[in-house]
Amino acid sequence: MTSIITSIEDLLTSIFEVIFSVVKSTLDTGYQLLMAFVDFFAGIPKMLQHLVKGSLEATGGVGAFITSNIIVITVIALGIYGYLVYLRREGRPVQVQAGTKKSN
Repeated sequence: MTSIITSIEDLLTSIFEVIFSVVKSTLDTGYQLLMAFVDFFAGIPKMLQHLVKGSLEATGGVGAFITSNIIVITVIALGIYGYLVYLRREGRPVQVQAGTKKSN
């Protein structure tokens, strides 16, 4: 008789463990989905921050390149202008030879 009572106790214990396991798994799944949802929306500002940071770093590199080229072109233009001013002060006329053709 005690074995029947023990078997019934074991059966009821197993049924409650199965029910508890299903409920626990469902709640854990719901919690994980909620955390994934929260992490998704919490990750958007981080993604935007990385996007802006990367864009500024890329623009900074391109901007430095363009700025250095502008400086070099400006120095060359000032040198040519200074040379033309020097020629005019010396009394020599500045001759532009672009576009002149000699005919035979």
